[in-house]
Amino acid sequence: MQESIETEELDEIIETDEVQGGLSKRKRALLFVVIILVLVAVMVVLWIFASYSDYEEMSTLPIANEAETKYMDFRENLLAYSRDGAFYTDYNGNLIWNCTYEMDDPRIKSCGDRLLIYDRQGSRMLIQSSEKNEGELSTTLPIVDADISASGEVAVLMQDGSVGYLTLFAQDGSTIASGEVHTTNTGYPVSIALSSDGEKLCASLIDLKDGDVKTTLNFYDFGSEGASKKNNITASFSYSDMIIPEVDYVDDDKLAAFGDTEIVVFSSGASPKVAAEMFLPDSIISVFHDDSYIGTIYTGSEGNELKVCSMSGTERYVVPANVSYTRCEFNKNDEVMLTDGEDISIFTLLGVEKFKCHFNEGFYQMIPWESSRTYVLVEKNAIRRIRLK
Repeated sequence: MQESIETEELDEIIETDEVQGGLSKRKRALLFVVIILVLVAVMVVLWIFASYSDYEEMSTLPIANEAETKYMDFRENLLAYSRDGAFYTDYNGNLIWNCTYEMDDPRIKSCGDRLLIYDRQGSRMLIQSSEKNEGELSTTLPIVDADISASGEVAVLMQDGSVGYLTLFAQDGSTIASGEVHTTNTGYPVSIALSSDGEKLCASLIDLKDGDVKTTLNFYDFGSEGASKKNNITASFSYSDMIIPEVDYVDDDKLAAFGDTEIVVFSSGASPKVAAEMFLPDSIISVFHDDSYIGTIYTGSEGNELKVCSMSGTERYVVPANVSYTRCEFNKNDEVMLTDGEDISIFTLLGVEKFKCHFNEGFYQMIPWESSRTYVLVEKNAIRRIRLK
């Protein structure tokens, strides 16, 4: 009997040891996982907040550039345009299309896969896609502003003395709608924006009567929603003591109006309403935007500051911006680039100054490439792929 008890106790001791050993193994495994996660987290934090001041070349493509040529990324390829024409190539230099023209002041508007090149104060407009030349339009009056939809409709604002003219063209060049804007009654039209579906149009009109300033935003709908409205106007908003020189349809076809004292964002849909208001300080220097974010540079208590907000007005970051610049813009990955063509500062969406560098020979454009550290650098005589270091 005693021998049986001792055997049972021994079995319990062995089982307990095995369990304790199993728990120890689990603890070691858990500790190992925690260590790995901590290391990964540290690496991610270091990657997110990394700053670079130099770069290394990955490849170089010799090119010949003219001084007045401008560059931009369009659908993951490179668009170069000047007063004499436009060239669209991949980043290896292979030509996709080119078009020749003579324009005194070529301007670019894009939406989706459509690109519009028009001559401000001229009469010529070219419609392009990422694959080919889509067509050409011309006007009988000087072009003040123009815009294009994702499906190829083109809206044009023209001016003749005290009368402004709005025309909406279909993809085939036929006229969808047209009308006059008499400046003595409604104000001087200065900017238009066309929605991505080509049905909604916003026009900014500035009235300077009797020394007072007033801007009116008229919203037009040329689809079914606006068919029953007088002059297709679905909404109208007036702002006293404010000039709004630019309007633009942004993400989800919200309309952003950029005034000299505030930025107003309107909801999408047939009946636009004010969705957000961002008031600008008196010391404002620059305002710029992409489809998702708005950047402002102004003079703060300790110098110039860069502030980035979402289209809803939510602040993303505020950082010092005491750098020399002639261009301030969002790159296609929502990074902010400040540059004077020689010095450059790039800020991430977390407000980290990711890259700061001086280029002795200068450059025309710096475009994000395949990874967070690789860029395409367009210089006078070459296109270089570089990696930050």
